[in-house]
Amino acid sequence: MIQKILQDTETLVHFAIICGLTLLFSYFANLYLKRLILKKSNIIDSDPTNYVFFKHFATAIIYLFGFGWALLTLPIAKTYGHSLLAGAGVTTLIAGFASQQALSNIVGGIFILIFKPFRVNDYIEFQGKSGRVLEVNLHDTIILDDTQNRIIIPNTLLSNGIITNIKKQP
Repeated sequence: MIQKILQDTETLVHFAIICGLTLLFSYFANLYLKRLILKKSNIIDSDPTNYVFFKHFATAIIYLFGFGWALLTLPIAKTYGHSLLAGAGVTTLIAGFASQQALSNIVGGIFILIFKPFRVNDYIEFQGKSGRVLEVNLHDTIILDDTQNRIIIPNTLLSNGIITNIKKQP
């Protein structure tokens, strides 16, 4: 089967062109979004965390569609497509159960980024721990307490708990 694909130069050229265009398009989209993020962050003096997440998400979508389209040009992808999709479904199910806690932290992080109960440099209190927020990412939130200890709190706990925002930054 692979020899048949290698002999069909037209299919290989289509595959290579689509892959090349995908890489080129994602590079320029990434460059444009990076410049847009820097420009908007400086103009409105905002936290660029949401924008950076969106940039990575947009780039991943471009890769997914581009390389998926390129694979559809290959006859082997059409032949084994159904079994690959079934295998991907089972793999996704297994991975979902195995990474339930990590996925819960990511969803909690997305909610924190969207609803913004606190921001970087806010002084918060959570379950008896208090400190200044150093970083908010998709998995956890890092705060610095008064004794300069870094406290790492999983976002699942933050999204399900009561947070006191003592000093909210304007």
